[in-house]
Amino acid sequence: MFIYTDPDGAPEHTDGTGFLMAISTPSNPERKWIYLITAKHVLYRNGDDSKNTKRKGLYARINLKSGGAEMMPLPLRSSGLGQTVFVDPDPAVDIAVIGLHVDDGSRFDVLVMDEDRLVTQEDLKKYDIGVGTEIFFTGMFVPFQGQQSNNPIVRFGKLAMLPGEKIGVGQGSFDAYLVETFAFGGNSGSPVFFYSSGDDVPVKLAGVMKGFFVDFEPVLSFGTTAHTKSVSVSQSNSGIAIVVPAEHIRQILHSEAIEIGRAHV
Repeated sequence: MFIYTDPDGAPEHTDGTGFLMAISTPSNPERKWIYLITAKHVLYRNGDDSKNTKRKGLYARINLKSGGAEMMPLPLRSSGLGQTVFVDPDPAVDIAVIGLHVDDGSRFDVLVMDEDRLVTQEDLKKYDIGVGTEIFFTGMFVPFQGQQSNNPIVRFGKLAMLPGEKIGVGQGSFDAYLVETFAFGGNSGSPVFFYSSGDDVPVKLAGVMKGFFVDFEPVLSFGTTAHTKSVSVSQSNSGIAIVVPAEHIRQILHSEAIEIGRAHV
């Protein structure tokens, strides 16, 4: 699903992509709790630090089985009674989980993934997931999002690095997979998957798209006189994207704050 700051889903007010996951209630496996997963920086102005100002309103555009789409206002209460937004205690983890009240799925044309889709450390070993493993992600393509309903784009690539330590970007350091693929604005929050052509290897959710590394290239600018010149810098997409591992989704989904909410309903 696509996320907007405008209730009409105006293209100039796009923010990112999200996807749905379901958690069963232990005492009643038939009871499902539905959560929207996205990048935390989609929810906040001025970056992904939760101390920054939260956006006043966000809306998810969800496709309908009958055709078209519906704009759903997202509940954004990050603390107190009725909390709906849950994040990792580590502010550098760029994932947000939002509790949703949706119908039984008869109206919405959307895939809701179960927790067993999340890749584990055991999966990495069992299915020999490593550098060179194929990946794909699906998300918003800002130049064409669809006029009446979401038209997600699918992009492909390969796992380029499994860092043995946290990587540093900006002010913080965090766990990440690095993948060789092109990610652009609107892809933030997209689900990223590991997959293989083997029939016995399931598609696993690798994590959440955070963004991409930027290359800085010098550009020479010359003035009108022989004594005037300057050097400016241009930014370009390095082709290496940053994926926040799925394990952080699992940790948030089973954090104390979110478990308490499930236990009291």
